[in-house]
Parts: sequence; C-alpha cells; structure tokens
Amino acid sequence: MNVFVSADMEGITGIADPRDVVKDEADYDDGRKLMVGDVNAAVEGSLAAGAERVLVNDSHSSMTNLPRSALHDGARLIRGGTKPRSMMQGLTADHGVAFFIGYHAKAGTPAAVLNHTFYAQELVALRVNDGEVGELGWNAGLARSLGVPIGLVTGDDATETEARDELGDVETAVVKDGIDRFTADCLPIEAARERIRTAAERAVRRAATDDFEQSVPDEPIAIEADWATTNQAARAAGLPSVERAGGRTTRVEGTDYAGVFEASVAMLRAAGAGRNEWYG
Repeated sequence: MNVFVSADMEGITGIADPRDVVKDEADYDDGRKLMVGDVNAAVEGSLAAGAERVLVNDSHSSMTNLPRSALHDGARLIRGGTKPRSMMQGLTADHGVAFFIGYHAKAGTPAAVLNHTFYAQELVALRVNDGEVGELGWNAGLARSLGVPIGLVTGDDATETEARDELGDVETAVVKDGIDRFTADCLPIEAARERIRTAAERAVRRAATDDFEQSVPDEPIAIEADWATTNQAARAAGLPSVERAGGRTTRVEGTDYAGVFEASVAMLRAAGAGRNEWYG
C-alpha cells in the first residue's frame, strides 16, 4: 500500500492565526513544528497499518515548510513551490489512499479557522462543474479521477463537515473547534496527534480492502475562479488555456480532470502573480 499525504498548515493542531503560518512572522517557527508533529503522526499510523511507502507533499504557501531533518524517516518528501500539480504533486494511480493533513474550510465558511480558498485575499470562490469547492474538493477531484480514495482529512470541525459533504465516506480527525476565522479552541497536542494516528491507521486498513465509496467527478470538467478584482482575472486570461468568463471570472475546461486541474493551477498562479503573501 502506497500512501500519499498532502500537508497544508492552517488546519494543523494548535494553529489559529496568520502569524502561525507565514514565514518570518513571530509564531511561524512554532507553527512549522506543530505541522511536523501532525504529519509524522499520520505517517506513524500509516506504517502501523502496513503501508509500504508514504510520500508527503508539502502543500502550504511556498511549500518549503517541512524540514526533511524533522520528518519521519519512513516518509519521502516533495518540497518546493514549482509544482505543476501544486498541492497534489506526486500523486499517481499507484497510491492506494490519499490523506489531507492540516486542511481548512473553503472561503466564506462561518466560524472556520483561517478559512480561504488557495489565495486568502485574491480568490473569492472556486467552482468545479458549477459546484463551489475549497482546496479540499478541488484536490479530491484529482485523486478520485485517478481512482485514489481520500482516506483521511484532518483540521477543524468545519473542515470535517466539508469533507463529509464533499466525500461522504472518509475518516477524519478534528484537532480544534473553530470560534472565529482567527480563533480556535485547540485540543492538547498529544490528544490531537493520537486522533490522527488512529484515524490514519484505520484509513490505510480500510483502503487495503477497497472499503471507501467515493464518486468520480463527471467529465468533461470545467473549473472557474471568481477573483476579487478585474485585473486579477485579466492576468489569468492572458494564458491561452484560460477563458475570461466574466469581469472577475476565469475558466478552464477539458475532457479529463487531470489536464483541467493542471490548467487551473496555472490559471490561479497567473492571477496571483505579484500578490503580497498572507497565507494559502
């Protein structure tokens, strides 16, 4: 069993404020240590269930948050920000299950910790085939199109709700309850990590028996983005593959999810060029 882990940061144990997740901010070093702890707990649970390989893709912001020296020796690491598949780089149909560790709810979700979709200030909404999704649903579509179930999602309570709404059948580990966008009621660290270990082990065992029932996205695929400003839409529409579907809306479409997903990554990056980093 090969396990793929996409590791974001906003949904990590103990994290609640932008200063926890932005490089050079006061609490970032503590935040990345917390991120390592949650990811390692998922690796430990996977290995305990018999996983042969675990591949971790650092999926937050610059995607250089996880130090190789601190990551579990039983996992490989993809680190760096120039990835055609962004948060899903490295996922192939050879993986038996995928985990989303430290994920967060989509933009506009009430009382969801650090809620946003890809870019915190620039991107208003993202849609797949006219249904609004967050990073969770957008990325899950790629995995499901390759026949890889999402076995585990960790984050706050709103993320758990989004995961169940999007996927139906999925293991979850709630590590904090949202109070407001920048406030959370956080579990003790070891209690949260034990939840992650246990859920990861259960997810790998279930995946080994093809126990997850998750639907495959309908094709053809269209992915649309609503931007905060018209100039962001204009930048995205400068790519040949991107259609300007409205003053602040851009769109990519095609016959297979993987190709459209990669085109949407390029669309998002083009529109966000030159932005001020906050979190994402």
